[in-house]
Amino acid sequence: MKVLFKILFLLVLGIGTTTAQQAVVSARLDSMTIFIGGQVGLNIDVSLPETSDAQMIQLKDSLSKDVEIVESLKIDTVVQNGIRKLSQRYLITSFDTGLFYVPPFDIVRYADGTTQKADGFALQVLNPFQSIEIDEQTGVAHITDIREPYDAPFLLSELLDYWPWGVGVLLLIGAIILGRYLYRRYRQNHTDTPKPKKEAPKEPCHITALRKLEQIKEEGLWKRNMFKEYFSEITDTLRQYISARYDVRAMESTSNEIKESLKDVLRDAPKSQKQLDEILDLADLVKFAKYEPLPDENDMTIKRAIDFVNDTTPKPEVPDDNNSKKENNNE
Repeated sequence: MKVLFKILFLLVLGIGTTTAQQAVVSARLDSMTIFIGGQVGLNIDVSLPETSDAQMIQLKDSLSKDVEIVESLKIDTVVQNGIRKLSQRYLITSFDTGLFYVPPFDIVRYADGTTQKADGFALQVLNPFQSIEIDEQTGVAHITDIREPYDAPFLLSELLDYWPWGVGVLLLIGAIILGRYLYRRYRQNHTDTPKPKKEAPKEPCHITALRKLEQIKEEGLWKRNMFKEYFSEITDTLRQYISARYDVRAMESTSNEIKESLKDVLRDAPKSQKQLDEILDLADLVKFAKYEPLPDENDMTIKRAIDFVNDTTPKPEVPDDNNSKKENNNE
């Protein structure tokens, strides 16, 4: 009996130890209902032992096909009574109406590579141009279109009450038309026909991009801890260059969409593809995760951007010497 008791005690102790190493995760919304394009807070709390080496996973651009992440705030960490509590808040939105379910998603990663998920949730997105009616008998809410305006009959007596205003408006319109006519006649008689101006040739997109990148480099915003503004100017310049160079809607696209659009174009230029990926990934961390880059990372990013533009600039066509010699011989 003593041996059996010791075995049971060790099993219970082992189970308690394993459970203690697992994190306690909760995910909750400020509200389960928003209007289309509105934003709602997603609060994630993780509790785990102070000695645990588990880390909280950073969520990226979206939680599902219909629910996107607008902003992620800095992680708050509190240690109390041997428990480490991690809290992070995200702002999410949706640009389509309906009831959307976000499945459980990974939020904790352990040292052995395993992960732990947070519970999924449902988000209802409503159209602000719809109204809600409640059935008095069943108490069920029904979403219906807004009622049309009431069509009131027009009475002639109402128009007669405002005839002085109508006459004044007509006189004012007539005076404006007459003034414009006289002004045009005066200009035709007293001014010469201006010569059409020649439009200046449009500057190549790589010249514009390189000039802007040099200006950003000279400003040195990162030296004044203006990291978000520094990386935003670099990525905006690259987005404008990519839009003009490859005819891609880079200004309205996310970082992942830009990478996908240029996958085939830069297939033979892996170095340029890698440079662009590193710039966009680091910029997203700085702008959305409030990551503070190292001085070397700030300096390297502007250099990579300049190299990317130089490496992807169209090369001028060089005439073939063999063909030139053949043409001369024929002559």
